[in-house]
Amino acid sequence: MAAPTIPNGEEHFFPIIYEGNGAGRRVGKFVPFTDNGTITNSVIFNDADNAYLSRTNDAGDRTRVTISVWVKRCALGAVQHIFDTYDGSSTNDGYIRFNADNTMSLRLGSPSNMLYTTRMSFADTSKWFHIMLAVNTNDSTAESRAKLYIDGTQISAFSTQTNAGSADNTQFNYSSATFRIGSTTGGTYDFDGYLAEFNQVDGQQLTPDTFGVTDTSTGRWIPKTLSGITYGTNGFRLKFQDSSALGDDTSGNTNDFSATNLASTDQTTDSPSQNFPTFDSNQTIDNAGGTNIFSEGNLRVDMDYGGSGNKYGMALMNPAYAVTSGKYYWEHKLISQSHTDPSIYNLSMPGIIDLNVDKDITSYIGHTSGPTTYSWYTLGGYVFCDGTYDTQQYLPGGSTLPAIGDIINFALDMDNGAWYIGVNGTYVTGADGSVGNPASGSARTGAVRTFAPNTRKYIYGTSTQSGFNCVDEVNFGQKSFTHSIPTGYTKWQQDNVPSTDKNIPDMCWVKNRDSASWYHTIIDSSRGPLLEIYPNGAFAEAAQANSLRKFLKGGYQCGEAGNWNLSGSRMVSWNWRANGGTTSANSNGSISSVVQANQTAGFSIVQYTGNGSSGTIGHGLSSTPEWIIIKEIENADSWNVWHTSLANTEKLLLDTTDAKITGSTVWNSTSPTSSLISINGNNVNASSEPYIAYVWHGIPGFSKFGKYTGNNDTDGPFVYTGFTPAWVLIKRLNGSDDWYILDSTREPNNPKSLYLEPNTTNAEATTGAKDFLSNGFKIRDTNFGNLAEDYIYMAFAEHPFVGDGTSPVTAR
Repeated sequence: MAAPTIPNGEEHFFPIIYEGNGAGRRVGKFVPFTDNGTITNSVIFNDADNAYLSRTNDAGDRTRVTISVWVKRCALGAVQHIFDTYDGSSTNDGYIRFNADNTMSLRLGSPSNMLYTTRMSFADTSKWFHIMLAVNTNDSTAESRAKLYIDGTQISAFSTQTNAGSADNTQFNYSSATFRIGSTTGGTYDFDGYLAEFNQVDGQQLTPDTFGVTDTSTGRWIPKTLSGITYGTNGFRLKFQDSSALGDDTSGNTNDFSATNLASTDQTTDSPSQNFPTFDSNQTIDNAGGTNIFSEGNLRVDMDYGGSGNKYGMALMNPAYAVTSGKYYWEHKLISQSHTDPSIYNLSMPGIIDLNVDKDITSYIGHTSGPTTYSWYTLGGYVFCDGTYDTQQYLPGGSTLPAIGDIINFALDMDNGAWYIGVNGTYVTGADGSVGNPASGSARTGAVRTFAPNTRKYIYGTSTQSGFNCVDEVNFGQKSFTHSIPTGYTKWQQDNVPSTDKNIPDMCWVKNRDSASWYHTIIDSSRGPLLEIYPNGAFAEAAQANSLRKFLKGGYQCGEAGNWNLSGSRMVSWNWRANGGTTSANSNGSISSVVQANQTAGFSIVQYTGNGSSGTIGHGLSSTPEWIIIKEIENADSWNVWHTSLANTEKLLLDTTDAKITGSTVWNSTSPTSSLISINGNNVNASSEPYIAYVWHGIPGFSKFGKYTGNNDTDGPFVYTGFTPAWVLIKRLNGSDDWYILDSTREPNNPKSLYLEPNTTNAEATTGAKDFLSNGFKIRDTNFGNLAEDYIYMAFAEHPFVGDGTSPVTAR
């Protein structure tokens, strides 16, 4: 068998579908951290406890200070101070805090100056943020006197920005002022979440590479081994490593903090180096008019649904931790419940939810339309599935069911397709009549439910019914387990969730599938995060603070912008790999360009500045381009497109329905070559204007750019690509038709009829029928794409023609 032309092609192009949560999130799979410096511990602050650490400052440098802390949020939508330094005057304090709209504010001193509020929001409860403030009010540039860095990137866009004056004294390092962590000195605006590795350096304005580094394999900002730091008189380092002395300063200064309303049990191993799941306050279900109150770092939930009617409440794990493979153990504790009658459908119903089927679940777990999602009635001992409970009572070793304070053991074996339940370390008798043995592998001895291995996408949650109240607590391993992990199982933790095999993307094209209110949007790593351009219109580039913030392995991190992450909306993202964000100067053309090229996949991102006449630009690829898209980014100009089926005097416009335009001069009547693209005229080469070009050529078995002729028949033409398509873009050449995008991620099964139009903001719609086959696609209707005319297409493979490099792709 011939070697694949591009092994593991899914690393170079991959679609992603996800549901927006209206908050910050990471799109794609979690991947393990690459440790540089390991942070071992953190502290949980509960806002209801008024928990804080405090000390009285020594005299230090009030013009220069650096503060670095890692933060994981729990409660959202309220003012919460990470720290506050205060001298007793009502007009003079310094702080970093989250606001009620989940933005962040920082203040260096009195309210008349030195106040900053971000446009960026911080609503992701699954992520550790690294927050660093570096101050030097002696700097001659006002904007440089206070620098805020989030995950190593300096924030430059603020909704409020009042710069410090030259050599102004800040509230930091002010002698006799109180420095309080987790609250204000007045005991208000308490923080709710996790803090780890809190550092203050007195007398220096440091850079973020003192504390962190970008992991080149994942794109994440990760902790760095700290060394060589001179902390200064008032500096400190809190590692939270001693549960009996959480305020212990390990900088060498012995600037210890006193702990108030913090206990040794508030120490946890959840940290930026080993991120554990929690209940997600963005993912609760409440159709009973009740409340879900989270505490203990979102590991405990009080579900109070005292009303009546067939309604339910639920708390779910963050879906970013969903698993399709591996073996996981966790513990669930019954804190309290308001009912004791086992004949009543139980009010504490923990279980597992298959996101492939039940991502939009609106009732209690197990009350679904398909037998894929299960809950366990802890009081009655029944498994609930597919809307009913089974007749078998699952008892732990023939003994009684759990009581308040008992530990429920859950073991999920995705690789063999089995779910096991225990009580206080003794596993219940499963559906086969045997006592549960999570280590039994393919035998699945004593499993309460079995399913086909590696076919589901599970998260954990707990639920209750209206009329009841219960309090549940979960432990995924961020605290010591009460019982032993079964042989072969791991903690349900980010480093143990199987990693993606995809690369970090460099061009991300996203669309809200459910709404016509949101544009098609592209962000690429050559221009940088937050900078959006919109294929559906002749719009200039725009900065959006809550859009794509960071390119990550297999996806990206984004905020709550509606075109990226609108709550409840189905989103699709198509992602291309260039060169990992690394660009190079290209002087092959008469106009210099900056190129980010992926020679393996035949894709490059080209930046250049027009000269106002004719010229050439280097594209950085080794073969002649077959598809070129050029956009002027500062003005409202259309997207100019050339395809290998067009003459060098023809073009299309991506943002319109226009037929091909003949007699065009934009390509200077010169076809592209293996090194150059010819350009001419204001559409692609206006004087001093910046442009972005996306350039492709075909790679056998991975990508294909071609033309076909429709036959206006329900038995339409077959279009050979040489691979099973994952994504196809189609446009009629000689008619005023929309552009159409089909893909196998939104619609895995044939026929493909869901389409999006990149030239409009329209929501996803259905028409016609296309089949994606093992070596091309087949038209099976007379709708779009099959008039008796010529069409061009752009296609990328689901897999290379010979599979993943080891086995062939077969017909299906």
